[in-house]
Amino acid sequence: MNDRVAPRLKWEQARELLGVLPEASDAELRAAYLEKVRLHPPDRDAEQFELVRDAYEQLRDPRLRARRVLEGADPFAPLSDLLVNLPIAKRKFIGVEPWLAVLKEKQA
Repeated sequence: MNDRVAPRLKWEQARELLGVLPEASDAELRAAYLEKVRLHPPDRDAEQFELVRDAYEQLRDPRLRARRVLEGADPFAPLSDLLVNLPIAKRKFIGVEPWLAVLKEKQA
């Protein structure tokens, strides 16, 4: 049973409400959320607080973020864009000798 509720805001509306860029990191999202909560506390502005909370929950959900990237405006963008915040090791060509050694071992 799926207990997830459909987002009340569109993706762009949520971003505008929090004032973050499309490529905002988790730390930037959290900082923007805390600033908006400070401006709209639940005891003084409950309706705006709910919108801010919903926007933050939507933008920080990793499934929705991945789906947004995959269904983004540019379907031909490289998939490496999904790995923007992950460290990627540089590949280094070391020659054919290690592979030849493995093949010789398998033949023996």
